[in-house]
Amino acid sequence: MSKKEIYPKVSFAVATFNSDWCLEDNLKSIRSQDYPQDEIEIICADGGSKDRTVEIARKYKAKVIHNPLRLGEPGFALACEKATGDFVVFVGVDNRLVEKDWLKRMLKPFSDPEVVAAFPHLANRKEDTWLTKYVNTFTDPFGHFVYGYADNPLTFHKYYKIKEKNKDWIVFYFKPEDHPVLAFDQGFTLRKKGYKRDRETWYCDHLPMIDLIKTGKKFAYVPAASNYHVTLNKGLKQFMRKHQWIVDYNLSSQETFGPFKKPFGYKARQQYTSFKRKLLGYVYPFYAISFFLPLIRSWYKYITDGEKEWLYHPFICFISAYIIWKEAFRVLILRQDPLAERQ
Repeated sequence: MSKKEIYPKVSFAVATFNSDWCLEDNLKSIRSQDYPQDEIEIICADGGSKDRTVEIARKYKAKVIHNPLRLGEPGFALACEKATGDFVVFVGVDNRLVEKDWLKRMLKPFSDPEVVAAFPHLANRKEDTWLTKYVNTFTDPFGHFVYGYADNPLTFHKYYKIKEKNKDWIVFYFKPEDHPVLAFDQGFTLRKKGYKRDRETWYCDHLPMIDLIKTGKKFAYVPAASNYHVTLNKGLKQFMRKHQWIVDYNLSSQETFGPFKKPFGYKARQQYTSFKRKLLGYVYPFYAISFFLPLIRSWYKYITDGEKEWLYHPFICFISAYIIWKEAFRVLILRQDPLAERQ
């Protein structure tokens, strides 16, 4: 963009809860953008932090709103509703915008009025832990087993046909029943005009993206824009806590969660899940607990794909399987419901 151009107003939606360990670097990367700061709005939807989160947010001139639902997904939705920008960028607290002109790069696809959303990819730093590098490359092991190359923008070209391509962005053919792993997080950028999120999707990070795909509008991947994602730099215990929450979220006997009376998590997306993906979802707990099968697959994929993160695959699968089987016994056999404690 040249100095003579008009810069659209952009709102950054950030969901926080006791996030002082990572929030400052997140907000600093936004305020360091080569973009007029008076055209950048930051909205932190806070779930009742007891640490320095709110103090840090205000230090970077963010507007802090209360998130009575506490969780991240409804926090992003609340922030989006309060946003006054022409575009909304959803950024997790553990994300950092890498390039100084990240925002300018992300806005380029919107010169096409048919583009409704744009997304970057995740990048690893040398200092990131092996767990962080694995998750940035493959998401969690269950997600990668089910979605394969559709779980990372860097490998979308191996799974989806390209509809349009130029030097700045790529548009793929997406269908609801064969949707990619994209959520309103990690730099997902949305054209705000005319958008209204269904409140009954507030507890599922995939459903609003699927709803947008159903409109037939374009999603643009911006290869030149990247985020650092320091999601698991606290180690194995952090991964186990996060993975257990995901498992509990999807195994819960509750048909609805929170004030909105719709299913949540993986079961909310069943109508948009192909038979193959459903089958892989049932196979995964047995595959992962075997250790031998992930070991064979990891070596094969390491040779064919060249990603060294494949070498971590058997170990992280086994840990994942332990959590799944443990929580399945607790939730499905003992009939305990861990989500009831979170409401």
